[in-house]
Amino acid sequence: MRVRMTIGLMAVAVMAWPGNGEALGGFVEEFTDKDEWIAAVGRFTTIGFTGFPNGTFITDQYAELGILFTDGNDSISPFDPITYPNDGWGLDGNGNISVAFDSPQAWIGVDHPGFLSIELYSEGRLFYTSSIAGGGGVGFFLGLISSELFDAAVLIDPFGLDAEIDDLHFGVPAPGSVCLLALAGLWPRRRRRA
Repeated sequence: MRVRMTIGLMAVAVMAWPGNGEALGGFVEEFTDKDEWIAAVGRFTTIGFTGFPNGTFITDQYAELGILFTDGNDSISPFDPITYPNDGWGLDGNGNISVAFDSPQAWIGVDHPGFLSIELYSEGRLFYTSSIAGGGGVGFFLGLISSELFDAAVLIDPFGLDAEIDDLHFGVPAPGSVCLLALAGLWPRRRRRA
């Protein structure tokens, strides 16, 4: 089943749930189909949260990838191949999961159990809150592509439970293409197969 939405940020203030950021020019495209998100973004970095003992607090362990986990209480979940089907390892936010990037990003994707929403920030300003994705169970995906670059994101369980994620994906287009895409209001689309 293909689920994808393009939402102009000018309409977000009306359409999204309360607490949303300012409505500015630009677009954010939401994906719940991981294969379609991958086809649209091309290249990205993935964090699988493997290689650390259960309960390890994750903060700057992925700094070489240009990302910090800023809450200080996000911890590696016990090995569980059902909850985290990608590799058995995941991250428990013990609340929300906040990340900051060394350089601005254009896309973010999350494999997750349960419900999840993503807030995008630029220089401390919330400019987008995604729809609520997922449900009861595991194996869900939420991916965003934004024409406004973001330097921080917050992953939230919208029902006040702990945000949990299996894998986290993020990236930015090749230098120079971001401005062209933002000006044109376009993002790469999946090519239809004949």
